[in-house]
Amino acid sequence: MNKVDMNAFVSQNLFDKFPQRIECIEQWEYKGKKHLFVGTTEGHVLVYDIMEKENQHGNIQVSVQIRDTKLVSKKPITQMSIFDDYNKLLVLTDGDLKVYDLIQFDVTTGITLLKAKGCSTYAVSYQPGSLSLVAAVKKKLVLYGWDGSDFYEIKEFNMPDIAKHIDYRGNFIIVCFKKVYNIINTQDGSVINVDADKLTFTTFLQDNEFLMVKGTMSFFINTSGNPVRRHSITWQDSPSSMSIYQPFAISIEPRLVEVQILPDPNDPKTISQSMFLPACKSISSKNDIYVSSATSIWRLQPLPILELVDQMVSKQEYETAINLLQTSKEIIPGIKEKLIKIKTSAAYHLFSKEQFQTAMGYFISAQVDPLKIISLNFQHHSIYVILKTIQKHYPELEHYLVEFAKNKIEYSSPPELLNSGYTLQELVDTTLLKVYIKHKASLIPHFFHLKNHCHIEESERKSFSILLAKSGGGGGGNNNNSNNNSNNNSNISPIDTISYLSQLGEKHISIILEHSKWVLQKCPEDALKIFTIDRKDPLSPDDVIPHLKQCAPSLLQMPEFHNQLIFEYLGSILNLIEKLPSSSSSSSSSSSPRKPGLSVGLESGELGEIRTKIIVFLESSKYYLPEKMLSRFPSDDLYEERAILFREIGRHEQALAIYAHKLKNYTMAEEYCDRHYNKDSEESRDVYLSLLNVYLKPTDPKTSPLLKPALDLLNKHYRSINTPKALSLLPLNTPIDQLYPLL
Repeated sequence: MNKVDMNAFVSQNLFDKFPQRIECIEQWEYKGKKHLFVGTTEGHVLVYDIMEKENQHGNIQVSVQIRDTKLVSKKPITQMSIFDDYNKLLVLTDGDLKVYDLIQFDVTTGITLLKAKGCSTYAVSYQPGSLSLVAAVKKKLVLYGWDGSDFYEIKEFNMPDIAKHIDYRGNFIIVCFKKVYNIINTQDGSVINVDADKLTFTTFLQDNEFLMVKGTMSFFINTSGNPVRRHSITWQDSPSSMSIYQPFAISIEPRLVEVQILPDPNDPKTISQSMFLPACKSISSKNDIYVSSATSIWRLQPLPILELVDQMVSKQEYETAINLLQTSKEIIPGIKEKLIKIKTSAAYHLFSKEQFQTAMGYFISAQVDPLKIISLNFQHHSIYVILKTIQKHYPELEHYLVEFAKNKIEYSSPPELLNSGYTLQELVDTTLLKVYIKHKASLIPHFFHLKNHCHIEESERKSFSILLAKSGGGGGGNNNNSNNNSNNNSNISPIDTISYLSQLGEKHISIILEHSKWVLQKCPEDALKIFTIDRKDPLSPDDVIPHLKQCAPSLLQMPEFHNQLIFEYLGSILNLIEKLPSSSSSSSSSSSPRKPGLSVGLESGELGEIRTKIIVFLESSKYYLPEKMLSRFPSDDLYEERAILFREIGRHEQALAIYAHKLKNYTMAEEYCDRHYNKDSEESRDVYLSLLNVYLKPTDPKTSPLLKPALDLLNKHYRSINTPKALSLLPLNTPIDQLYPLL
């Protein structure tokens, strides 16, 4: 495999002799200010302010200033993660996982995840709107979800051995052992076991693809455990850790930090840069890139993408240059013109190497003059000779000409066509017909049924007629209108139908329902995409559910469908709420402002109707995944819906707290207990006691205890409540006469 050197990053040393031994680093951005966190062997977390200044050459110079030092533990800080969306810090030290609020950052108020006691390593799946955590504890994994303020335990997985390394993304956990690795699907609990001796670690590249690192090699593997690319990445030395910073993979190696551009599957090359930063052990690449050894910290600053693009062009690595421009998040002036210039150079370069298919793709994208393409590789300037001598790359030329006609690209006729008797459009269509004659005669009838601009010499018309007759094109227009009204879909692709219907919204619901019937029957699981894809104009569940009951009832048991229906309801509710005047707005609307947190029974109009429907659906459906719902529902509104979701994941006290303190509906709270009380179930026998605890011990310090509802509950349901536990919750000054008939 070819190796190409690049210069994509510059390094700046921030610390040469750090005052403590560094274990790990992390970064946090808050209110536009950047901070660097350093975890040490001595158990400290040191926080530095990051100051950036652009010098006269346009390069960023970084300086640091100590902001805070916290003694978190007497043992080393082995791992840290910061969740910027929630301003939370997760620390692993001495086998404990602790969560801290970064706004206050008081080490005495950290919350320890008790089930993760003895944790050796952890991994997080953290994307906008979604946060999950998995902790390796001896021979098991503990999976946690995030409800917007706290981690909560979801499930545990037993492992055959102690995990050597884990990584987590989306619904998949990769667990590395000594000689194998496991791929765990967190949704259905399935496990794929793959033999892999001398495995170092894995790291996710994207949702369904990860890199498996063995020695100096990295292999691309999908979440089914199968290789997905023919080529691997080769490193100068064995990586100890790695980070993906698109479009780069950054490898920490014993003597250096190596950066490679993630290779193109169709044209794999090693394009790399080596930075001799010895003994590095930790990397953070969330926003900026920092690497550290035990005593030093460096900032890796990417050079402007155009500098790297120019490097690639100078080395004739055109495809890499194009990919860099197309995937860059930088705002680049004149990027369109730059891309056209590089694509044109790439097309001619690839054509000279007889890579015709890729070359034609770039010619089309760069909108290169068709005459130049038609005459490419020919030394003649006569149009007649060009048309007579086209023999080489028929399929690629056909693709280019069809795309030219389809996109209706407008060009002025070039000088070569003067006095030739051809316009540019005539040249294109006539050339395309020549290609069909030699390459795809069966397409000639279809070609003539379309509007075209062929310039056909009289001497050639006879040969065209023969071809038409042989290919079944004779008969003129007699059959043009046959079967126009037929419903036969045998020649229509299900994929194309699904793709088209997925683009339509609610105003075209009749078209969607009518033309989705046959694909629902032919490939129901693929056709489900029509109804579950996110739309700006969402489909009404009232239309979709009866349709699926009739055409594909099996789909109604799929979690994906139930999840999406709930999201459709929720989207409609939030849109309606956004349009209503709120109690905090200064709107002069004549309608009464809506107060957030309103009970469903008090909602009016369409909003009340849809909220009633979603509650009925949440109560009746057995197939949706409630743990995926909570983060999508607002924490300061739609309380009844959130209470149902808390109930479904077994968090009774949080559900009861909503009824008691948010809705102040003690009847609903009591009815909740009535439905779930079971004296023979360990989980449900104390549900009334849980409500009593919610009444008397609110978690929010601003909320007052509810003594009267508590006493009413106690005296009404005393036979279902553990009396000693109940009395221990009551205030000491509770009058005895209010405890009848309990006592």
